[in-house]
Amino acid sequence: MRSFTLISSLIFLILSIACTSTGDDVTSPALPNLLNEENDLDGFKWECRANMRTIASQAVMFFANNSRYPKSLGEIGLAGLACPACGLTYQLAGTEFVFYVSCPMPVYPNHGYIDNGVPSWLHDPELEEYRCREKMEAIAIQAAIFFANNSRYPENLEELGMESYKCPTCGLSYNYYTYEDFAANPAYYI
Repeated sequence: MRSFTLISSLIFLILSIACTSTGDDVTSPALPNLLNEENDLDGFKWECRANMRTIASQAVMFFANNSRYPKSLGEIGLAGLACPACGLTYQLAGTEFVFYVSCPMPVYPNHGYIDNGVPSWLHDPELEEYRCREKMEAIAIQAAIFFANNSRYPENLEELGMESYKCPTCGLSYNYYTYEDFAANPAYYI
């Protein structure tokens, strides 16, 4: 039994050493790929933008509770959140009525920014299939900001200044319904 344990431990040790692909050990830092080798910039673009959307959502919730936007990631519990491509911490700037979060990647183009709830990548021609979702997310964030400022949701897109938003695929204006619209006729909206 003792020899079985010794042999099993030895095999486990050999496999754990043999399965490494590089000579790096756990003390070796993982350096960011700032030269965009192997297309790493695009590989992390969606994850980075999802992180920025999370930060923006948290900033809106912070505003609802504090009547101002956070000045740092620490205020919303996201201190140390970093871009997956470069490993640098996101930049968040907030004042009483506006906020701005951006990708910290020091090369151009980086993954973009969100300025007061509106992402910079809405007008990226390569993202045609995602632009509709991004515009709807921007409308939702602006509606939450409106609620935080006015203690009610907007009655229509005009109140948000987003009446000109149209779906990039079909060209139609977005439909915006209040809870009262839904409560009056739920079958219509399902």
